[in-house]
Amino acid sequence: MALNPDRIGREFYDQLRRHYSEEEIVELGAFIGFNIGYHTFFGTLKFYPMFSPDGRLVTQEESQRIYGAEPVSLTKA
Repeated sequence: MALNPDRIGREFYDQLRRHYSEEEIVELGAFIGFNIGYHTFFGTLKFYPMFSPDGRLVTQEESQRIYGAEPVSLTKA
């Protein structure tokens, strides 16, 4: 969705409508948009993920040891 929005078409929304109302689809879209936005912003601040791959809450220092010298942004993933 974030990297190739042209791939999202009518079929995608038809499938969503099988499970969600229009209001819920808009809310889901807003949630996704906010998450992409704040993760992009956090990347500029060099914030690291709060959780390790196994789900543990970790400090920024431990996260840096786990994920490397620079956090991977959405566009680099």
